Amino acid sequence: MLPATASEQYRLQQGIATTTTAAVGKIWRGLGDDFDAAYERIGPQLLNVVEKGRAAAVAQAIPYTGAVLRETGQRADPVGELSAAAFLSAAPDGRDMESLYAQSVVRAKTAVAGGATSGEALAQAARWLTMVTLTTLADTRRMVYGADIIQRPAITGYTRMLNPPSCDRCIVLAGRWYRWNEGFQRHPRCDCQHIPAVENVGGDARTDPYRAFQDLDPEQQERVFGRSEARAIREGADIFKVVNQRTRKMATARSPIDEIYRTAGTRTNAVRMLRERGYILDRGQVAPPLAPGVRTDAQILAAGRGRGAVTIGGQRVTTGRAARFDAAATGQRDVLNRSTMTVAERRLYDANYRLEYALRTGTVPRAIGPSSADRFANPIPATPERIAELRAALRNELAVLDRTSTPESVRRLARALGL
Repeated sequence: MLPATASEQYRLQQGIATTTTAAVGKIWRGLGDDFDAAYERIGPQLLNVVEKGRAAAVAQAIPYTGAVLRETGQRADPVGELSAAAFLSAAPDGRDMESLYAQSVVRAKTAVAGGATSGEALAQAARWLTMVTLTTLADTRRMVYGADIIQRPAITGYTRMLNPPSCDRCIVLAGRWYRWNEGFQRHPRCDCQHIPAVENVGGDARTDPYRAFQDLDPEQQERVFGRSEARAIREGADIFKVVNQRTRKMATARSPIDEIYRTAGTRTNAVRMLRERGYILDRGQVAPPLAPGVRTDAQILAAGRGRGAVTIGGQRVTTGRAARFDAAATGQRDVLNRSTMTVAERRLYDANYRLEYALRTGTVPRAIGPSSADRFANPIPATPERIAELRAALRNELAVLDRTSTPESVRRLARALGL
């Protein structure tokens, strides 16, 4: 079972979220037809309610990590003390809360301009306010959880816990273990939580994707995953592959699983086809304990530091293995060291590096960072067309910063890069 502390934290935070969103909705319903004038009156009330909710969420979140560690018999002393005020100084995405919530009026006015009635526009904006409030509360408490994990060097990572009901994207991540520097990937209104731990705490539907799936009745399974996809999982298909292919399906009329059930004829034949196409694996329905490609700090430390530095083109460079070892050993990392970055951070870092390199040298880099390939291979000219492609690639990565789902660590990297 999950630690009782984690279950209690879930209950308390859910209560705060429910109370806060209900209060926000009640205040919003007092908005009249003159949106701007009315918001001048109710705006301060909205912000006051949300800030009280955030303060309550932070107050409950600050002792959470220490309590879980004590309950599970783990020792991980913090290097300092968390400041509640620091987590409430701005919205989780860095904006001031006033400008964030003022977008509610903009959305209502935009809806009216698009042909909606005043009542319809207010209803649309109310749904947006609910989504923003739930996401803001969740992100605020996650900032506390993440900071407390980082400031305890003995903690190697965290496990993801569901907060049912959950979508298919969250269910397949239930129980995944992530290193301490991995950003918490989520979508708007996602309310999954951290469990500080060296490995998954099993035996509960909130940390086991298959248990979470089995706890849904067939109708719920099909609503969350899709009719054919839910049937495939019930018949033994790998839940991760099923969800991934469903995400890739996008605008296509049929998914590969749809086609299997349409042509199989019999259930036995359908299961055979699912197995042949890799949806049913020999290992059975087993949730992997780690995110793909992630090694625990213990594994990194066991591998040793290796060579600390190498010389490339006369420049001394710390090896990736040494950088990861040092980060695991100290609990601290250099935000500009690519070897210790998450995948999302690397995408931004690499796009910026390629453009800067091309502008500085007139050639397109073959690798990221000092490389013998760039020194000795035939250069790739940085033509205007290639420069335009590199600029577009960087713009795409910078556009991600405006999404509420983007981890704060990516925004920190952007600031460190001067972007």
